[in-house]
Amino acid sequence: MKLKNVSALIVVSILRVIFIILPIFRSKLIPCNTHFKTCICAITASLFLISCGGGTTPKYLSEPRVDVSKWTPTKEVVLKKDGLNLVKAIVLLQDSTEFLIVSDKQICKLSNNKLNKECIILTPELSDLSIVRNTSEEPSYIVGGGIWGKPSAAVFDINGQLKWKKESGFDAMGKTAVLDDGEERFVVLENKNQELLYLNFETGEVARKGSAKRIIGSADFTGDGHYELLAANGETDFAVFNGKAQEISRLTLSDDYWYEPVLTSSALPLVVISAEEILEVYDSKLKIVKKYKAAGAGSKMHVVAATFIGNGPDAPFAALYKGRGGWHRSILYVFSATGELVYKEIIVDSFQSITAVPSNDKKVILIGGRNEVIRYSFQK
Repeated sequence: MKLKNVSALIVVSILRVIFIILPIFRSKLIPCNTHFKTCICAITASLFLISCGGGTTPKYLSEPRVDVSKWTPTKEVVLKKDGLNLVKAIVLLQDSTEFLIVSDKQICKLSNNKLNKECIILTPELSDLSIVRNTSEEPSYIVGGGIWGKPSAAVFDINGQLKWKKESGFDAMGKTAVLDDGEERFVVLENKNQELLYLNFETGEVARKGSAKRIIGSADFTGDGHYELLAANGETDFAVFNGKAQEISRLTLSDDYWYEPVLTSSALPLVVISAEEILEVYDSKLKIVKKYKAAGAGSKMHVVAATFIGNGPDAPFAALYKGRGGWHRSILYVFSATGELVYKEIIVDSFQSITAVPSNDKKVILIGGRNEVIRYSFQK
């Protein structure tokens, strides 16, 4: 069992004990007063923060700074918008001048680094988002899932118009994925028993159920135009499955790789996994192709987004790490084509999306954070 799961179980057990003995403790030992209530609330809040990896921000992350700058970037805030919330995806559209900016609340389009029209409000809001492409040039749908009573799955067109939503409350929550079986396309999500629910992509109706798996993400791993599913059978046992539930490839890691992988948005997706300062990239067949050292990434930091700046894996590489809990800190790493760390910046906020911008003479990326998108242009 992973350390994060053990910690959560310990905290839940402690909280249960507190709430069992609380009435006895209050009535028998001390009077009910404001100080007592404050103490109990403080203990409960502290335990919650511990369970999600929060607490005090480490000293080395306390201030924004640049630790490595062998490549010096020009930085520009290309989008700043209150109410946008956390940017979940940045998608290159037909050319290198137009991008789709997707948050859990809004969809915006950037043309030549400027908003070309008003952003579209997403209704309902979603906590987990992915882009489904019908062609290699343009995304066609936005698929998402929600938690804590929000819709469990929803599909929007690229203009933010709701196609359908499926509300399952607490019976099915969390990540969604897209899966093709050659005849039909599905939106897949987990129910409360971790069984997979297959929803018809066009209507949202439940088509069938599948065996329990933990969803990581989905993409066209085989290059045949069909979406496959990356899922976990165990804590660090991952596999790619096709729409007929057949295993295509498998990857088993040690327990050091405590956080789940992320997928790049390249034509053939790459799987990126971190274990503190170790950062590894696997190809669409789950074979390792690159390994980097993310210097200074502590035990509670993990990769949340990554991209090759050019045609990988023999191209520069950029990755975003974030802290757990309430730290709201990110680290941007940029590596040269040879794997050398050429840029490292500690950013005081949560940045969880990244994409490369095509350029003939520079290495350019966009990163998405809370209410903003920043452009980095590196000149060697």
